[in-house]
Amino acid sequence: MQRQYAGAIWTNHALDRLNQRGLTQTIAGETFKYADVAMAGKQSGSIEYHKRFGRSLVTVIAKKNEKGEWLILSCWIDPPMAGTIDEKKLHAYRAYQRAGFWGKMWRIILRQLGIGY
Repeated sequence: MQRQYAGAIWTNHALDRLNQRGLTQTIAGETFKYADVAMAGKQSGSIEYHKRFGRSLVTVIAKKNEKGEWLILSCWIDPPMAGTIDEKKLHAYRAYQRAGFWGKMWRIILRQLGIGY
């Protein structure tokens, strides 16, 4: 992966997220350049770019630095790609939501011990 791509500088965090989430830099770069929707991000000055690829929605978070250059801060795909940590966390969250009181307590304990997601 390239540090500079699609007219932007990619942070280490964004490149790590691409690897972890099974996204290609090409798809994320296309989302940044040709977004279906762009809106203000949660962080001051950041912009969320969204683009649909089939049934998946790709999101890229970008912000201009003090030099006026675009920085890609993070990116993800929803629903998560099969086999990624995001998919495992989604399944764990759904199982937590369905669980009863003691099931939720057990999942919280496992997560605190670093065993669960």
